[in-house]
Amino acid sequence: MVPLTRRRLLHGTVGLVAGLAGCNRLQGQDGSTRTSSPTAGRDRSDTSTDSTTSPETTRVRVADGRPPVWLTDSDRPTPDTHSRHLSSIIIDSQSRAERVEIVDVPAAEDARSFITNTSFDRETVYIQTHRVRECFRLDLCHVSWHSTTVETDYARILLPYDERCAADEWAAESWLVRIPAALSEDDVNGFSTSVGSAACDHPASPGGATGERGATGDRGSTDTASDVSPQPHATPPETADQGGDS
Repeated sequence: MVPLTRRRLLHGTVGLVAGLAGCNRLQGQDGSTRTSSPTAGRDRSDTSTDSTTSPETTRVRVADGRPPVWLTDSDRPTPDTHSRHLSSIIIDSQSRAERVEIVDVPAAEDARSFITNTSFDRETVYIQTHRVRECFRLDLCHVSWHSTTVETDYARILLPYDERCAADEWAAESWLVRIPAALSEDDVNGFSTSVGSAACDHPASPGGATGERGATGDRGSTDTASDVSPQPHATPPETADQGGDS
């Protein structure tokens, strides 16, 4: 039987469910991968801005709300309960890649292979970690980058009805994004991210939900956060109601 907390959540998100009609079951809550054809790499001195809605990605999800991916500078971080965006990490070299720690879950193997198979002379791995209510998951809609900044946009998607979860608990997702440009960790000093309540206007990750934005491209309500320095750090508290997705 579905827990009462789950039933209350579904009653409170009728509009969101309607927008996700026809969704498929999320296969493997702890990880999923999307692939694309990489574009040509860029020199590190390139100052242009580029973007894509279908980068190569893999995801690690855990149910305890703590970051599943972090750097070896410290023990596994304790989440900042005042912010959904927990961390942003630039991996620009093999030596830095060797400092990445991943919690012991089935998706960890795919995440390690994803990093290992990156050509750092022309590609960069961007790792971003978010807290999300346990009955939701994130879908990466868009990533854009410049020699000094990286911006991301996510959709917050309700899990299928038969996925067991607790409405008042937090999960954490680390998204590993392969950027087809050779960014420098020393140069990237600004991060920006937003999370919308409507589905992306491109196919979701394998086994996940699909959907389209409204006719005007409206993403619905959006949470935003901006940073000005690299990980490890926590972003300033978000202006949105922290309980807004429950």
